[in-house]
Amino acid sequence: MTGLAGAKNGRTMRFSGRAALLLASVSLLPAAASAQSSAATGPRLQQASLSYSIAPGSLGSALASFGSRSNLQLLYPADITRSKRTAGVSGTMSPEEALGRLLSGTGLTYRFTTATTVTISGPAEQATVNGGQAGDSLTLAPVYVSGDQTGTGPVEGYVARVTAAGTKTDTPIIETPQAVTVVTSDQIRNQGATSISDSLAYTPSIAMQSGAFSRSVDDLTIRGFNVANGNLGSLRDGMKYQSNVYDGGQEPYGLERIDVLRGAASMLYGQLSPGGVVNAISKRPTTNPLREVNLEFGTYGRKQLSADFGGPLDDEGIFSYRLTGLVRDADNWVDNTPDDKVYIAPALTIAPDAATSLTLLSSYQHFNAGFSTPLQLDDVRTGRIPRDMFLGIDGFDRYKGDSYTIGYDFEHQFDNGLTLRNKARYFYSDVSWDYMMGNVSTLANSGGRLARLASVREEVSYGVTQDTSLEYTFDALGAEHTVLGGFDYYRRSYDSHRYRGAGVSLLDLRTGATLSNPAINYAVDRGSDTVANSYGLYLQDQIKFDDHWVLLLGGRQDWTDSTVRSYQNGRVTDQSDNALTGRAGLVYLFDNGLAPYVSIAQSFQPQAGSVTVTGNPLQPNEAVQYEAGLRYQPEGSNLLLSAAVYDLTQTNLTTTDALGNVSQFGEVRSRGVELEARAEFDNLGLIAAYSYTDARITESALASEIGQQIPLVPRNAVSLWADYKLDDLGLEGVKLGAGMRYTGSTNIFNGKTDAPSYLLVDAMASIDLGKLTQDLEGAEFKVNARNLFDKKFYTCTYSDGCRYGEPLTVTATLSYKW
Repeated sequence: MTGLAGAKNGRTMRFSGRAALLLASVSLLPAAASAQSSAATGPRLQQASLSYSIAPGSLGSALASFGSRSNLQLLYPADITRSKRTAGVSGTMSPEEALGRLLSGTGLTYRFTTATTVTISGPAEQATVNGGQAGDSLTLAPVYVSGDQTGTGPVEGYVARVTAAGTKTDTPIIETPQAVTVVTSDQIRNQGATSISDSLAYTPSIAMQSGAFSRSVDDLTIRGFNVANGNLGSLRDGMKYQSNVYDGGQEPYGLERIDVLRGAASMLYGQLSPGGVVNAISKRPTTNPLREVNLEFGTYGRKQLSADFGGPLDDEGIFSYRLTGLVRDADNWVDNTPDDKVYIAPALTIAPDAATSLTLLSSYQHFNAGFSTPLQLDDVRTGRIPRDMFLGIDGFDRYKGDSYTIGYDFEHQFDNGLTLRNKARYFYSDVSWDYMMGNVSTLANSGGRLARLASVREEVSYGVTQDTSLEYTFDALGAEHTVLGGFDYYRRSYDSHRYRGAGVSLLDLRTGATLSNPAINYAVDRGSDTVANSYGLYLQDQIKFDDHWVLLLGGRQDWTDSTVRSYQNGRVTDQSDNALTGRAGLVYLFDNGLAPYVSIAQSFQPQAGSVTVTGNPLQPNEAVQYEAGLRYQPEGSNLLLSAAVYDLTQTNLTTTDALGNVSQFGEVRSRGVELEARAEFDNLGLIAAYSYTDARITESALASEIGQQIPLVPRNAVSLWADYKLDDLGLEGVKLGAGMRYTGSTNIFNGKTDAPSYLLVDAMASIDLGKLTQDLEGAEFKVNARNLFDKKFYTCTYSDGCRYGEPLTVTATLSYKW
């Protein structure tokens, strides 16, 4: 790395040549032998005293804790803290005094280069600077900025170093013994993603239906298993979110990042699908002023205004805020189908001192869209029904709803290495969902008519969730321990009224005219009312010893109960379950940045309301996963390479024989390989992923299902995204990007053929208008194109559950930040 990396307002800067030499010579001047005396010159920190409780142990970990608590950025060559230990610091004192005590006896020196930035160095770094020539570029060892990333904070660019999704603590990704991907807000913005599915399109082992469906709901599979609501793996800020998949998708503009943990994770989050979790992280208040407005226009009449504001509310920085929102008025490629949305998310943080913070988070979302009806395989395979044709009835079809959230996140760090966290949220959703189902029969198509059946649904759901934990860091028997213990609770309610048409309604495919109006049978309500509670106690220990080994051990006890009342027959099904799940993992950290790991993890998933043919409640699904992987992330670099292989088996699945008898000996086994690369070089950003997923049914009451691949899940998927700044080519401020997404063929139950593979190409071009003239400083113009070559494709879950894919869509965005 050439030059010295620094940070200003959370953004990385690089210097080279004379500027780097001047800065480095000031920052790394030889100092007195002791760390305490090295701070005698240079800018002074505010001397307000803070309480510190940093346990003896690894110097690198101690400095990270110090930087976070003191709101400082520590700059130092990555290797100078390796194998060094500190006696820690405890008590109330100035940040300057605390840092001096941490470095005492290490042979390292420090200097305050600004009021919030500290450079730490050793004799080798000073000699390098002193030996340089004034006109030369200055080459230093990689520099690590302590405290610049947390498990819930923003990440500049594409390469995250820290996540909380895999441990519920801020943990380096390279020390996490399970596959993790962090999709940053920069990636979401650069790729023009407008849904969770769009945001995860370049993530390995993720499969989803086409945008005709997934633009409205967050319905995904990970490693072959569905992740669609809170109890399956859809999270927000580390807690379960929607009570059902149709509560309305999360708005990506309101997110700081999306952390995807792949594989069984019940030890952390309770009842889940074994595929993993998608943890969306809300944008939070910032102490640095933030002002952004975006105006967007696009194909199909898309018009959108979005804005993001944040910053301190007082001079002391005790109060800070964030206000994020958007308004969209749009259609989509299907005629007579809106894509309108209103989203607003106010947030407030109260931080009376460096050890205590309370963040209030809230949101409101209104959506008005049309639900894309599934079609018969032959209808999409032959193309006899055009992909832009509206198959509903004007004034009848709708997918409209409102959702609200309000919650908080509290944290307090005590003086003895103990941290208390408590967070909670209330979620409410009210959705009206009426549409004409077009997959009823293909018989009417021969005469140019489509048989449809009306569906009317009114759905109300809510979720109450809380998580309270204690984290304790300490040294014992030559190892560093991070122990986490906690209790979480989730109560969900899903009240759904469902009615069907009394008979089919015919649509003339040649004229678009409805030949017979639907008659709704309101006498039969096919819905149900579900109320369920989940309680969990968990305990985890992350043990780091010899500065190279990381051992993770964890266990959890869950209790669940549910009551399901059927509106159709009045039957009430009560069910109670409990489960003990665990996880263990081991990582070895080589000095060169390589980190192999192995792990085993379990999951369980109750089946509320489901009963056998004798009326007995079903036992929970259970799963176990074995995983081995290898990561490569040199310290101080913007490079992360990951590889994983896994074997994941879920048992106790419901299976129905040819006579309709329900039993519970079904089994699905998923085995696969995942490769991922994320990198940022001088002007180049790169994201690449490959996944091989062999997810098949291994046990079933129907012999015809055994050995079949899970529908929608391709065995092979490849994605590649790259963007490049053209500054070195004389086009300062111009950036070009392009991506490709290949999805292999997928199995269709009861289908005559597989859904074919497809290759989609995306593109982006942006220009920083401030580079053209200072009058436009802070302004950017960007164009995104998805499915650039207008590839026609479709996705299917069953032979009567196929939907067309999204055609070419183009959006142009004018942004202004000040």
